[in-house]
Amino acid sequence: MKKVFISISLVLSTSILMAQSGGYGTSPSDTIISDIEYVSVTRSEPIYSTVSKKIPHEVCEDQQVAVQEQGGNSNVVGGLVGAALGGVLGHQLGGGSGKVATTIGGAAIGTMLGQNADRPTQTNYQTVRRCYTQYDMQTDNVITGYMNYAKYRGRDIAKTSSQPLKEIKVTNSFSF
Repeated sequence: MKKVFISISLVLSTSILMAQSGGYGTSPSDTIISDIEYVSVTRSEPIYSTVSKKIPHEVCEDQQVAVQEQGGNSNVVGGLVGAALGGVLGHQLGGGSGKVATTIGGAAIGTMLGQNADRPTQTNYQTVRRCYTQYDMQTDNVITGYMNYAKYRGRDIAKTSSQPLKEIKVTNSFSF
């Protein structure tokens, strides 16, 4: 009977302690021990990424462009007729003391228009070089890191890094 009572008391006290501590997890009063080990890397493999670049280059083409040129000398008869008509028209538009100014202005404009009235135009072609920038896409595979592999306690582990590693740091934590 004493053995049964002690067993029941032990089970009850363990249950009460577990309920007070919050169960089987870690609690602030638990002791935590960390152990650091270094495991030798068995192989390192490069990690590649594709990088695209725009490469500029100049492209030039020769093109034929039409150029209009007025041929011959100035048209004297056209200039005289234009001056006369421009003077008459300017005289009609002007009034008072402005009549002289509009007559002279009309004659001047008429002369310029009359000289160019009957001049033949000639179309010539010139070769013009036109250049522009064109872009080509270039893609390259570049190494962006390394995947390092090791065996730790019968398990495969891996760690990425910017350079190949010789060892991988493993931290073990124990709490009780």
